Amino acid sequence: MNHGKVRNLVAAAITYGFISVTGQVASAGTLHNGWNYVSDPNYDSLAGDGRGGIIAGGTIYEIYGMAIKDDVDSDSIWVAINSNLPIAGRNTGPFDSGFPISNGNIGWGDLLFDFSGLGNFKAANDASSLFGIRFAAGNDSKVSRTGVYSNVKAVSVVAQNGGWSNFYNHNINGVLPRTNRNAATGELAWNDRYYSPYTSLGDWDLPQTLIPNVIASGTKIGDITLLNSSQLSAAGFSPAFLPAVGSQTFGFKFAKSLLPQADYLATLILECNNDAIAIKGTTKVIKAPEKVPEPSTILSLGIMALVFGTNRLGKQFKVS
Repeated sequence: MNHGKVRNLVAAAITYGFISVTGQVASAGTLHNGWNYVSDPNYDSLAGDGRGGIIAGGTIYEIYGMAIKDDVDSDSIWVAINSNLPIAGRNTGPFDSGFPISNGNIGWGDLLFDFSGLGNFKAANDASSLFGIRFAAGNDSKVSRTGVYSNVKAVSVVAQNGGWSNFYNHNINGVLPRTNRNAATGELAWNDRYYSPYTSLGDWDLPQTLIPNVIASGTKIGDITLLNSSQLSAAGFSPAFLPAVGSQTFGFKFAKSLLPQADYLATLILECNNDAIAIKGTTKVIKAPEKVPEPSTILSLGIMALVFGTNRLGKQFKVS
């Protein structure tokens, strides 16, 4: 939680490496056992300490990592999340650290996929071109059911959850002064221009500065299947592959056909913006390259063709 008027915020082959345009190095995605993993720092979550202060790192709101798998056999997309926050969120009662909480619970935002190619989260949102997945049934999403949505426009619910208005306030007024380190958003630095203007000073009294984190409107196009840690493990996901591991592992899957075949950047922000994570990937169908015959095979085929042709020629001109 924050206080005052301004309550504001790998061990495998690198496949989606990324260096922030600001010069800060962010966590790069890694591919392992068919899963594209991204980790998030274990020091950049914020929470009230129960005595009117704020602690950073390792809190109940800490997100440790996320992974996405394009499962060719089932033609589905699998998403796994590791954190300290359960999928049902944290029951706070009507107030937390003196701030009113909309439904007595602070939980997960919706997972927002950006396939637009616009290069900016706000621009994609303003164009209602996001795809969104509501996976936490009890969160503050404005759509009534869990599932996959297209033509999504997202909205912020940080003010209803005692939150930090945007990434600037989460880092500059929250994480940095308490850890002497900058927050990150998975593969992106907190101040990557993709999230502009939410990387500039804002106030929760100014709606245009609040970072969107749940679906406001959209068209439901499909359902999801929730997955527990055992099901994810059976599909090859391992939290141990992350640099640090939280107490909660859960996820979901849905039909791949519901999403475009393109590169994406997916963002997941808690309702309170006490932590967030982003991951880059693609749903493009990658065709296996055609196998080129070895030179020796080509030579053998040529000799066989020559012999076969010679025999046929001899038969054609054989005198009885």
